[in-house]
Amino acid sequence: MTIDQACRRWSAIVALALLTACAPLTPQPDTRAKAAAPLSTAEVEARYQQGLANYGASRYEAAIEDFNTAIGSDKLRQANVILARKHLAFIYCISNRQLQCREQFTALLQLEPTFTLAPNEASHPMWGPVWLSVKGVAEDKKAIERGNSFLASKSQEKLAEGMRAYTEGHYKEAAETLQEALKRGLPDKADQIRAHKYSAFAYCVSKLSAPCQAEFARIFQLDPDFVLLPSEAGHPDWRQAYRKEQTVALRAKKR
Repeated sequence: MTIDQACRRWSAIVALALLTACAPLTPQPDTRAKAAAPLSTAEVEARYQQGLANYGASRYEAAIEDFNTAIGSDKLRQANVILARKHLAFIYCISNRQLQCREQFTALLQLEPTFTLAPNEASHPMWGPVWLSVKGVAEDKKAIERGNSFLASKSQEKLAEGMRAYTEGHYKEAAETLQEALKRGLPDKADQIRAHKYSAFAYCVSKLSAPCQAEFARIFQLDPDFVLLPSEAGHPDWRQAYRKEQTVALRAKKR
């Protein structure tokens, strides 16, 4: 190959490279996932209704997806958010996912503190005990909040103090403070029962069986149908005293 031929060949290679570099690039398809368009209010309602249908047909995983989609849209009416969370709690309890069940009941009560299950729902063996436990915790929390408010009476303040002392493990102080609350006069029967209940717990944990049993007796005088929460009833420190007084109350009702 002569020098002239080599130069011409090199020039052709350079020209081809320049043409390739300057050629318009072929558009490549955008493979990035596009964000789903937000659901309309009608679509959100449809997903909620679909969740109810799937729940009724025992298609629980599909129902979970439907309810969570509807709730997550922030467009579902609050009344339906509450019902969606109720059904989610049912599903989780049926599926032995107790933590998620409890979380749904807790979120439900945060939205509607006065919400209650129907009697046939509250007695359900799968979710009933979890519901009663969550509801009981919420009611105790409200009692403490009432006692901390500037509108609280002295008796309500003492009730809240006693409950906090019990929770912190100061059982002698808890019992004394709760008895002070009762002496000052708690107007609400539920608060009276609450004060007697935590007094009984404090006495029993302190191995003071006689005053413990006496407190349970006072509870059944106020409410013959009283029952401890499922999470409380089997406690080894007060189980015997509680059941003994419960039996006495049941016999008295039959007379």
